[in-house]
Amino acid sequence: MFIFNNIHDRKYKKIFSNYENVIFDLSLTQINNPNNSDWKNIKTGDLACVVTSSRKVSTIYKVLDIVHCGEVEGEEGDIYVLRGVVIAKLASQSDMTALLNKFNVSHRKLPDNKFSIGFNVADLKYQLDALQVQVGKDTISLSELRQKIV
Repeated sequence: MFIFNNIHDRKYKKIFSNYENVIFDLSLTQINNPNNSDWKNIKTGDLACVVTSSRKVSTIYKVLDIVHCGEVEGEEGDIYVLRGVVIAKLASQSDMTALLNKFNVSHRKLPDNKFSIGFNVADLKYQLDALQVQVGKDTISLSELRQKIV
């Protein structure tokens, strides 16, 4: 699963009103920053979570695609958006750091399971596979969810 840093609460529906299902964006400059090298690993069908200023984890998305928007009025640089649809929810919002600590998550850009400066995306791979999520009325693990969406 990928985790995205939106702690500045960018309003994607407003900024990218010409595009549906936008859950995150990066400029080409940000993509080329080594801090965000995991962006290049994202593919259709991957699981994603966007963390906002609350630092809470609550919603799991299925990645639809990455769209090149080019220059966007009011934004700096060449912009790419990540599009996704809600596929699962946590039973209750969880603090990101506490949740990642609970599952012993380790990522070079998440020191002490907190966001580092200049960092926007981390591929946590399968480290949260045991996390229980709600899909409709069912409670399943992320591993089971991944198998269902293949």
